[in-house]
Amino acid sequence: MSDHSYDPEREPSHRNPDRAGVIVRAVGRRLGSPAWLSRAAAVGLCGTAIGLVGTFAVAIASHGRIALLTRPFPMGIALLLPYLVSGFAGGTLVGAILAWWNRYWSLAARTHQTILALLGLGFVWQLAVLGFL
Repeated sequence: MSDHSYDPEREPSHRNPDRAGVIVRAVGRRLGSPAWLSRAAAVGLCGTAIGLVGTFAVAIASHGRIALLTRPFPMGIALLLPYLVSGFAGGTLVGAILAWWNRYWSLAARTHQTILALLGLGFVWQLAVLGFL
């Protein structure tokens, strides 16, 4: 049998204004944290780079070489993503520099962030060479 008694800890946050306020303050602190923003930029860089390659592959696979001339919807999206990739790459680079300057994370985490920033810059450079930017 299940117990249907009232338990204030299991109450949804929209019914408990104190809990909702705590969540909003926690999210607000995170959005203002340079360390969190740096990691968010790195995640955005990885996601949009994979999305760019995947969307481009889908557009070419479904429409063939003519997709480069006719620009179907998937190709239009793929041609907008390089600008997002370059923005996230810049944010990741700034975050890596700040992480080394302010020693946000461990040595391994800072090295990982730096490698992501360098890979992002290399990818943006290739996008510029290939004419996507």
